[in-house]
Order: sequence, then C-alpha cells, then structure tokens
Amino acid sequence: MKDREELLKKLNEAFASCNTDFLTASVTDDVSWQIVGEKTISGKKNFEKSLDRMRLGGPVEIKVSQIIISDEKSVVEGIVEFQVEPGKKKKYAFCDIYVFAENDEQKFKELRTYVAHLKKKK
Repeated sequence: MKDREELLKKLNEAFASCNTDFLTASVTDDVSWQIVGEKTISGKKNFEKSLDRMRLGGPVEIKVSQIIISDEKSVVEGIVEFQVEPGKKKKYAFCDIYVFAENDEQKFKELRTYVAHLKKKK
C-alpha cells in the first residue's frame, strides 16, 4: 500500500510539472481516461497527445488533500491550479479514480477524473 501511495504522489507531481514521459510510462497501452462530463481519451497514443496539449496551459500547482487505496482502485482528491493567461489563475477541486493493471501495479489502465471550478468568494 505504501508503494501505491508513493506512486500516486509521483503521478500527481508529474501532472503538475507536465512530466509527460513519466505519465506515459505509467499507463497501459489500452488506457482509458474519462474526464467526466467532458470527454474520454482512449489508448496510449491519444493519452500522449492529450498530455502534449496540457504542456501549453497545464497545471501550475496540485495540492493533494486525500489518498484512498484499495486493492485495484485508488482515489486522489485535491485542488489544482491552472494558469489561464498571464497573471490569471483558476482553481479546481478534483477527484481522480485510478484503476491499476492486474499484471503491473506500476501502471494504470483507467483514470476517471471529476473536476469542479472553484469560484472566488465575494
């Protein structure tokens, strides 16, 4: 379980720093990334393309608030901040559900992402 927690932390650090090499190496060839309410990205090549686009306006910071681990699934909850234009950032709450490959616990085969924009309090 401790190894899984470390991997999940590294995955979130990789998303924050746009480390596409690490992220691509951490998925199965048939990966499915469902961004709920938006789109589903299927297959490693499409996953890579999506990560390349992320480099342009990717996350600035990810703060993980909770990690829940079970045998085949893990949940990561936190806040992500994006640079939308120079000097302007937006914050989102996120919840990622990872499903790991049966034959390689260092790779995930499914990622389901829930995201909600956090508006500034007035």
